Amino acid sequence: SQVTRMFKEKVQDIGTTFLAKYKEVHKDKKEVILIDMFLLFSFLTGVVQFIYLIIAGQFPYNSFCAGFFSALGVFVSTACLRMQVVAPEDFDNIPKERAFADFVVFNVLLHFVVIMFMG
Repeated sequence: SQVTRMFKEKVQDIGTTFLAKYKEVHKDKKEVILIDMFLLFSFLTGVVQFIYLIIAGQFPYNSFCAGFFSALGVFVSTACLRMQVVAPEDFDNIPKERAFADFVVFNVLLHFVVIMFMG
């Protein structure tokens, strides 16, 4: 119908505008683009795990919780890393290397807890 076609065109227009503006703003910031891709990957990992829980059931519930909280923790820590890389002045001008080291240490501890939770 015409409403559906108009909706698709609007969504397509929004997506095209978003991508153009994103490329314009981050054209010289390769590390931010890489972090954003990893954010998208960790978000989609959590979504796939949740869809699997709905479709297949929740028999190994500890495994689902461990995997889902791992994806959630990685997403949150990556978002924090992105904030520290984009605006270091908001974080006492810490260097990117220090922010990445904090990210790595947190993820090692997170995955240690995840592995212990799975049993």
